[in-house]
Amino acid sequence: MAKKNRGKVVRMLSPENYIRQKARTLPVYECIVNSDWEDSRLVQLSIARQHTNGNITVVFYLVDLLCLGIKDTHFMFNVSKSEYREQFEKHDGQMSFQPINYELAHNIVYAGLEFAEDYGIKPHKDFTSTTRFMLEEDTEDIDLIDIECGRNGVPVYMRGFFDDDATVQRTLAQLERTAGPGNYIFLNDDEDLDEFDDDEYDNDEFDDEEYDDDEFGRMSFDEKREKFLGLCTHIDELDKDNSVILMKLANSLVDELIDVDLHNKYYDEFYEKLNVNISEDPLEDYVLGITPGERIIFDEMKKRFLHIYQLIPNDPDQAGAELKKFEKDSQGLPGTYFLELLLLQKQGSRNFSKRLKEYALKYPAYPLIRLIYETGQVIEGKEPSEILDYPFSFETFFPGRKTISEIEQVYFLTFHLFLATRGDDLNKTEAFDSVLGEFDLSEKDYEILASLNMIIKINQLVNFLTR
Repeated sequence: MAKKNRGKVVRMLSPENYIRQKARTLPVYECIVNSDWEDSRLVQLSIARQHTNGNITVVFYLVDLLCLGIKDTHFMFNVSKSEYREQFEKHDGQMSFQPINYELAHNIVYAGLEFAEDYGIKPHKDFTSTTRFMLEEDTEDIDLIDIECGRNGVPVYMRGFFDDDATVQRTLAQLERTAGPGNYIFLNDDEDLDEFDDDEYDNDEFDDEEYDDDEFGRMSFDEKREKFLGLCTHIDELDKDNSVILMKLANSLVDELIDVDLHNKYYDEFYEKLNVNISEDPLEDYVLGITPGERIIFDEMKKRFLHIYQLIPNDPDQAGAELKKFEKDSQGLPGTYFLELLLLQKQGSRNFSKRLKEYALKYPAYPLIRLIYETGQVIEGKEPSEILDYPFSFETFFPGRKTISEIEQVYFLTFHLFLATRGDDLNKTEAFDSVLGEFDLSEKDYEILASLNMIIKINQLVNFLTR
């Protein structure tokens, strides 16, 4: 977005960049919170700041003081006061809100954030990238207010309405690892925290098995094995319901087979190696295959690149037409050939392998093509030690860099997924599945990686059970 000003082009900040760079210069208009936040410890909080034109920029935070910290956050930028007020009118009669001062709002958000981080639970990715800048810096200039978190200091994970079994398992595995067995409470969505008396709470009372959400818990291992293998014989014909049953059976069987100590060991190794910093700029020059300053790439070109990248999975024909135009305008950007490879792969083209090898040799320092190439080598069964620059690290693919883009993160994790799951070590496969939930992935990217992991897990499990 731009406007003319005496012959010059003045580029306007995007709403996200405005919040990052300038939100703290705006005066606080008001802070609003749900009236029952202290009892429920589930907080719907908003912080609004006022522009000189009278409009409002407001950030909303959903804070779980019991365990999960900042579960969600979003913003409205430079809206009228009436539009801002409509957000609260929607809840009229359903939820009561009250104003609070900024210091209390600040302390609520940071108390939830820090309590969750104590157990390795990260805030919503939009908080890290954008909405934290609506808050003042967390310094001694802000009065410290004691905000109670958890229950007697113990994290309480309450299963949310949208939490599927995989989410529950990841969260419980995280708490088991960080809080320790018996040092947290798990409640299903139909259970009430008030049922537990603070004075009578005993850590030993909460046995993991009592709150196991495994619907196959009453089946013997052999019964689950027989049902699982039976479904696998018709795996290509399964409807959605039976596909879900197959995945749940796989998880249930793996839970009985894994060595917890080995799982946790691999989990820690994966987390240390793969937990990388993600750039706030989704389309750094690196993504298109050049180093910053090597040549000028206008935002319009970057937007076209991203549009084609997102179009390929859904409409390859249209993506192909647009890629031809992009190739003419991009003047040899390596990113063009990355998009070509994705398109060829989507189309199942016989030229994919030939082009991949050609472009990998032509652009050996371009991470996206290199990651696709070396992932292919792993899938084909090549020993990792025979692949260039083994052993692999962040520096192997991104030398001299401190951050990578979300697109690069997906291919970095995909490579390591196939690397980690070589062979039939279910402990590694399950540990990788667990650690995926720790990274700042979009819902779509997480689902893709988790689905790949599940396919590998099912194949490994079939091999193990039919030996």
